[in-house]
Amino acid sequence: GKAYAAEERLEIVTLEGTFLSQIKNDVSFLLAGRYLIFLEHQSTPNENMPLRCLYYVCEQLRKTIDSKQIYMNQRITLPVPEFHVFYTGGVNTPEEYEMKLSDAYAEASNAVNLELKVCVHNVAYDEAKLLLGRSAAMRDYAMFIQYVKVNMARGMEREAAIREAVRYCIEHDVMKDFLIEHEREVIDMVAFEWNQKLFEEAKFEEGLERGREQGLEQGLERGREQGLEQGLERGLEQGRMSAVLGMLKEKLPLEMISRVSEMSVEKIREIGRMHSLL
Repeated sequence: GKAYAAEERLEIVTLEGTFLSQIKNDVSFLLAGRYLIFLEHQSTPNENMPLRCLYYVCEQLRKTIDSKQIYMNQRITLPVPEFHVFYTGGVNTPEEYEMKLSDAYAEASNAVNLELKVCVHNVAYDEAKLLLGRSAAMRDYAMFIQYVKVNMARGMEREAAIREAVRYCIEHDVMKDFLIEHEREVIDMVAFEWNQKLFEEAKFEEGLERGREQGLEQGLERGREQGLEQGLERGLEQGRMSAVLGMLKEKLPLEMISRVSEMSVEKIREIGRMHSLL
């Protein structure tokens, strides 16, 4: 990204989602009224980030521009968008690389009529990384996440690992003031990030396994292709249900479960009541 003057006006415009639109993002802000910056944090790689960012910028423009203006002849001045993803997962990726919307197109073409570029920064802790050397805040955050991972690798439960990382960082003056003031919010935020990761693993791995088993059984009776397809669909749904039940047992907020599972809050309440979890 570019370098900006510290005195330039900054307005937070993060998408929070509404009754009519469920589109939410991590952080976005308008700088000096001219630059629209989107920041996302990922703990697992996601090849669809350019598409997600396209949703985000379209929703942001829809919110800020009067729909009547787009039918007038006078050109609307748009803020310059930038898209950044900060990755803290364990998969080995370059320190910085670019993802493009056009990479997902069904056919490659030199004449790309719609493009969106996302800059991905691998900020998993490593003292040699240039970005961590330039930004003390980013370095401290990467160190905190690294301590959480180390604690979990030693066998600690997720929340205990986060609490211990908070204690260690405060003791060693890593984000000390911030953690003292926002300890509860940090624990909830990091726990939610890990729950998203666990949900994705449960939905795909468990769903795929169950789907494969059911698909093979049905394939013997109705034909391999049809049976496998139906089994995979049922298996993925069962995997999603299993993950929702797990999050209900951990007493996560219903809105959070809804966002992760793509089920309505009412449906989640119904599931919770059926299993005596609400």
